[in-house]
Amino acid sequence: MDATSPVRSRAMAAESAVVRRYVRRYGPVAWAHAATPGVPGAGTWHYWWHAHLLHVLRDAQQHRPDPRRGRLLRALHRGITLRTLGRWTTPFYDDVAWMTLALQRYDLHDRRIDRLTRRLDEAVDPAVGALPWAVDSALYNAPANGPAAIALAWSARRGSAVDLDAWVATTLDDPATGLVRDGIEHGAVRPDLWTYNQGVAIGSALALAEGAPDADAREAHEARAASLVHAVRRWCEADGGLFPAAGGGDGGLFAGILARYLAEAALWFTDDASDDVRRAVSHAARDLVRGNADALWSGRRAGLFPADPRRPARAAGDDLDLSVQLGAWITLEAAVDVDTLTS
Repeated sequence: MDATSPVRSRAMAAESAVVRRYVRRYGPVAWAHAATPGVPGAGTWHYWWHAHLLHVLRDAQQHRPDPRRGRLLRALHRGITLRTLGRWTTPFYDDVAWMTLALQRYDLHDRRIDRLTRRLDEAVDPAVGALPWAVDSALYNAPANGPAAIALAWSARRGSAVDLDAWVATTLDDPATGLVRDGIEHGAVRPDLWTYNQGVAIGSALALAEGAPDADAREAHEARAASLVHAVRRWCEADGGLFPAAGGGDGGLFAGILARYLAEAALWFTDDASDDVRRAVSHAARDLVRGNADALWSGRRAGLFPADPRRPARAAGDDLDLSVQLGAWITLEAAVDVDTLTS
């Protein structure tokens, strides 16, 4: 693919805007501010947001290799080490799972990965069969168990990944829509439907399909991923395929996470162009990614992307959050991934 293609140019523009507005270098280390100057709490350091910053920078490095970005990745890695006092962890297991995924994307040989995956595995509550949202929490949710399942699937703890993925499917799948609900707390299901929960469910199914021990297991995981892609397509159909918006703060990242794993699905299911069923899944996932990337680009104003792809960006409010701009950038990098697929 041409490095100057429109899709790549858009991703480059998103990256440049995020790095310029939010990333600060302090000698050999770097980290990002939570919002643009003048916004209350602008200088806050967010662990979870940095996991996604590290992850998407690694995506960008794969798409557009550049030694300067490599140096920035190393500086951010050192910054996270400094800000977490070398522990690279928090009491929130969803955050730990996301950081583990970022490290796995950054460097599979990073010695911290085994420590983090072990922490996730050992935190699974055997009475529930799932990972709590945080230490001493009664909430067991998709935002923790979905990314943890992906991280564990990419480690030597695949059995735990299978169990977590099965728990999400059994406990949180909504029979009416086929989508993944948010979580369960004190025996009551929290019915909220969020974009990123669909994304990590697709991601965990594909991660398990990749390392499946036999054809039957692979087909079962693929079937779950395909079903989720079509459920998302139906969910977004009435709104022209646009993802539901979740505002600023943490919600600014939700849609980008879904786009990332839809791109994975688009590539995964295009491996057999003669299979109409697989091709339909790939096309559905690809079209969702492209449509949302196009809408975000159309709403771009003065280098800012909107928190909601249905409107233009604003120089105030949610659109000034790092998370919102990261979420848009992740979506545009996902569009790079699917750009090679034919119509």
